[in-house]
Amino acid sequence: MDKCYYLVDDSGKLRFTQEGLQELGSYFALAGIDIKNIKTLKAYKQARKQASPYFLEHLSERASHWPSTDQFDLLKTAVFGSKEDLKRDMKRFDLKQSFKLVK
Repeated sequence: MDKCYYLVDDSGKLRFTQEGLQELGSYFALAGIDIKNIKTLKAYKQARKQASPYFLEHLSERASHWPSTDQFDLLKTAVFGSKEDLKRDMKRFDLKQSFKLVK
């Protein structure tokens, strides 16, 4: 699960991999940044800082594509729900995990 979003050459020039363009392009766009204009590691770090207020919005968009499984549903509640929602869903998850299917 080693994902490389960008590469930096010896001269300090940065270029995004295809995966980096896919994963980060929409995130930076939320802050009005065109990923194609980021050419150095310094500019990349500045873009991350500028886009950080939009991180939860970006994560929410990505989470909308997560599969609907008990684990992902609990993760969504942990990230986006209230403490009460998380407490309730954790109890439900733990209870469900304690059952064993008997055939």
